[in-house]
Amino acid sequence: MKPSIHKQAIVALFLLGITAMAVVFVYAQTVNITKMLMVKKTGARVEKALNDTAQVLQEKVQSSSEAAAEDVYSVMLLKLRDEEGASVETLNTGRKAAYYRQFIDRMNSMYGPNMLVETLSGYLPGSEEGRYEIASEPKPEFVLDYDESSCSIRQCVIRGIVIRYIVGDTVVSEKDCTCNIAVSDRSFSDESANFYDYSLVGMKGIYITGQTSSFVGSMFAGTHEFEEGREAELAFGEKDPYGGINMLTTQAAVYGDSIVTSGDINLKGAFVLFGSEDDEISIYANTINDIENYPSKTEYKINGNTFLRDGSVEFTNEEHYEEIINMISSTADVIDDIEIDYRSQDDPAYTGKYSKIISNEDVTLNGDFSGVIITAGNVIIENGCNVEGLVIAGDRIYIYGNNNIVSSREIVNAITQEEAAAPSGTVSANGSSRRILDYIGAMPAKGVIIAP
Repeated sequence: MKPSIHKQAIVALFLLGITAMAVVFVYAQTVNITKMLMVKKTGARVEKALNDTAQVLQEKVQSSSEAAAEDVYSVMLLKLRDEEGASVETLNTGRKAAYYRQFIDRMNSMYGPNMLVETLSGYLPGSEEGRYEIASEPKPEFVLDYDESSCSIRQCVIRGIVIRYIVGDTVVSEKDCTCNIAVSDRSFSDESANFYDYSLVGMKGIYITGQTSSFVGSMFAGTHEFEEGREAELAFGEKDPYGGINMLTTQAAVYGDSIVTSGDINLKGAFVLFGSEDDEISIYANTINDIENYPSKTEYKINGNTFLRDGSVEFTNEEHYEEIINMISSTADVIDDIEIDYRSQDDPAYTGKYSKIISNEDVTLNGDFSGVIITAGNVIIENGCNVEGLVIAGDRIYIYGNNNIVSSREIVNAITQEEAAAPSGTVSANGSSRRILDYIGAMPAKGVIIAP
């Protein structure tokens, strides 16, 4: 018996429906597979783009923070021109704290809770296919940990940042990141006791020996503990306090405004002329030790004023002496924190006329040098070197004779003015500055204004 036409139609429609469902299923699977392949293909590219964006964000945050610090610092330097009579200790203490207060206010205005997402969003790059976005939830956080007692920033960071990559209305991917901000320390002093007229500053002593040498420019030498003594220094005959200025079997002429040491001046088998009739010098020290070194005789002549703490000579103008010690001690604290070894001769991007070295390692000069050296370590000036500019050692300075060492305001001014005019980006990742200006701080030379 043949099925009815009606039943045949129902079967046909059923089969047609099954076929259509199969086609839809196959199409859907094909679309899903295609999407999976596309996601797999673009996923690595999106991940790389987010990593690159996080790096751009870090650089923008750092450079903007440096620019804010430089603006605050430059304005304060200009104001110091009106305060030459203020004590160095007051400037270093009061001004440094004031600097950080203003810097922190500036940072909070940029990265405070109400501005943080907006500020960070302004640093994001564009994208042809989609866009980057800083998530407002979860909310990023700006943390600045300031130690008021030591006038230093322990930590400066923006954490909990979520960068999203969005195409249309879809969040394709996102990345968590943290921006660590390196903040370099600052130093302040006044015009009456700045570094521009110094040739040598050895925080733990200056040791000079060898052939005839001449020194033009003020000098400062600090002291060190007995436990820090070195075998090579025994021959100089120093006694407690250790360090100071030491000259052994040498002939030397020393010209400048002042010779300052928190220790002694030890002369052993040396002939030394301090100052001249036309250019008198002032010497501040605990005492001057005349140490015989047979067969060499020890002789010295001072043209100028001598202020000694041993009571043999009246110690006057003590406040000025203490101001210099405080100024240099303040700078010593900054130098101790140097964590880089920057030498301009190794920097292809450096275009300055004079050399500069900022280091946490020993620096040895084997030839002539014109520029500024600031190191947390020792400076060794070998025989026969001519040095023009400024040398600051957080440890000792050793000089081995036949040298001409001359201070130069022109060189220091040139370097600091070039630095002040340069764009930001001179702070390394660990917070150590590559600017001489940030270590010697302070006032520019008379007649020179460092523009913000």
